[in-house]
Amino acid sequence: MSDRRLHTEVLLQAGRLLLEYDESSGVIHSTLTAAAAALTHEPCHVAVSYHGVVVSLGGDSPVLGPVRELRYNTAVQARVHQILGRLRRGDLSPESALTLLRRVEADTPRHPRWLAVVALAAAGLAALSGADGGAVAVAGLAAGLGLFARQELARRHVGLLVLPLTAAFIGAVLGGLAVRLGWTRSPGLVLIVPALMLVPGPHLINALLDLIDNCLPMCLARLGLAVGILLASSLGVVVGVELTLPDAASAEQAGTPGRLGLASDVVLAGLVTCGYAVVYNTPRRLLWMAAEGGMAGHGLRFLALDAGFRLEAATFAGGLTVGAVSAWTARSERMPVAAVSFAGAVTMIPGLHLYRALIGARHLARLGELADPGAVAGTLGNALQGGSWSAGWRWGSSSGPGRCRRWPVGLTTRRRRVTGRKTTPLARHFHGTGTG
Repeated sequence: MSDRRLHTEVLLQAGRLLLEYDESSGVIHSTLTAAAAALTHEPCHVAVSYHGVVVSLGGDSPVLGPVRELRYNTAVQARVHQILGRLRRGDLSPESALTLLRRVEADTPRHPRWLAVVALAAAGLAALSGADGGAVAVAGLAAGLGLFARQELARRHVGLLVLPLTAAFIGAVLGGLAVRLGWTRSPGLVLIVPALMLVPGPHLINALLDLIDNCLPMCLARLGLAVGILLASSLGVVVGVELTLPDAASAEQAGTPGRLGLASDVVLAGLVTCGYAVVYNTPRRLLWMAAEGGMAGHGLRFLALDAGFRLEAATFAGGLTVGAVSAWTARSERMPVAAVSFAGAVTMIPGLHLYRALIGARHLARLGELADPGAVAGTLGNALQGGSWSAGWRWGSSSGPGRCRRWPVGLTTRRRRVTGRKTTPLARHFHGTGTG
């Protein structure tokens, strides 16, 4: 294998892994370009799309590294960045780096008993939202069973959107049975919290980061994927509620959330953050960093609400805090920022308002033209409130990373030197795609 072909294989394998495990397009581009500068003086061009990463060295034709789907695995991303860092420093030869990159998926361990942690995280999220004891227990059980079903279906290569639909359906069925049996007085939370464990937060945050980096095609692709997952989860909830709660009144009583103190609020936020970080396979040594961001952001949000700030402003401030801590963690530990950032910000999702909007839409679909204008206004109001709060934490949690994570540590000079070369027609074609 020629040197140029070897270098192309190294960059292609690294780019494929980073994209498949949901790194942002800007970071993929800057990381591969910096690695190419350490390998060769030839110009390197990189293009990122939903289907894969394209790399071209020198005058060679572009080579595609295909990606079947975008997944979450923080440890794999961190391992790829570590290998490329050693390659840039000269601690690894290109041959050794290629061997390690080809083995990285098999060599990266997963957390043992992570489903139990997910169940605890869902229970903590329900408690943080103000659910009673019955709803907390059922939400934890439903989330664990739903994610177990997702895992089994994924092993059988079932369609991507079937996974969240099935998990949300299981959660809604168990929650509906709990409501019918009178185990809880928080029907809204017991039905919606298992579905909140399915929110594709890293896709949403990376879409915003791609928008900041002017990578519009990948921004739209990630948003489309996230919307598809959210719609599949919503459909699972609606079908589960229809089967178990045919009486609309019992399903529409969302209940009033309880009020927690600052200490319990912060502790539960840390627990939920750790649970989500485990789902994304964050290395154990960094779990406390993720929890630290979630606790700081949720604590600040709690204090802002106590001080009289509007919920949207308090949520934005909490998300901004999570984003700043996540960006610091990502830079210091070479970690993917989106998964860590979302794990800390997930506690601020307005689940109750989203549930009311979903059940309101179900009620309007039943009534059709007989729907009361007040019901229409209430459904739209809940949807807009939930959307505005969600936008607050999404923009807040991506504002910190958007400013701090542009360049890998120690690579600014090389990146500028490489991109300062004369632009070829092929480079102009790549950059015209909006990939940086």
